[in-house]
Amino acid sequence: MDCSKFTYDDFIQVEAYKADSHCYAFRRGTDVKNGITLSLGNMVSGYPFEMDGVEWQNSECAYIAGAFSLDTPKHRAIRRQLAQCSNGLMAKRAIRRPNEHLKRSDWEAFNIQWMLRTVWAKCQGNEDFRRLLLSIPADAIIIEDSTFQAGRTATVWGTRNIEMKKKLVAYRKELKAQGKTKAQIKKAMDEKRLGELSDTGVFEGKNVMGKVLMCCRDNLRHGTEPLIDHDLLKSKHIHLDI
Repeated sequence: MDCSKFTYDDFIQVEAYKADSHCYAFRRGTDVKNGITLSLGNMVSGYPFEMDGVEWQNSECAYIAGAFSLDTPKHRAIRRQLAQCSNGLMAKRAIRRPNEHLKRSDWEAFNIQWMLRTVWAKCQGNEDFRRLLLSIPADAIIIEDSTFQAGRTATVWGTRNIEMKKKLVAYRKELKAQGKTKAQIKKAMDEKRLGELSDTGVFEGKNVMGKVLMCCRDNLRHGTEPLIDHDLLKSKHIHLDI
């Protein structure tokens, strides 16, 4: 599957991926498949990059900045906080959520294109991330595994694997009955998910984040650029200055 020419309609198509050796499903930044550490998510630190003259510590902060990209002092202050934040999860919890009332009303009209532009800028601006993405086989399907997420966008940006979840939940009960600690349970469940259960079930959802990553990988391989709707983004008068 060549994603280098994906359009908006491709990104929002609901998918069903049978779990197998071609599926590179990531949930945590420490997940590993075939020797490749899948530190692909927006929340992962360690891949700083520049976009529109601003240095971002992670792609989650740069993405969130798009939601607060109006040209006002309050919005600039929020973007300044985001640019200084090195923890994507904390940016979501401590910066985005308290300021939801200031988020752009048209955000969801361009957020997918903004995500594509953000991740592409990360590819262009960080050699380590670029190498990581290119190390994933060309025929591999990259999947964001949001099986245990409850939010309304869990199956928009990612996917859920119901069969795998049932088996992991049953396994967790066994571990609790054995008196394992939370840390031990987490470690054992991750090993189970990435090992014995890695080819179990079907990942279902739009998988927008996985498609964005595959699109960027394939464009890097071809030496081309993603089909980002620059006209749409330009029409939104997006401000990233801090």
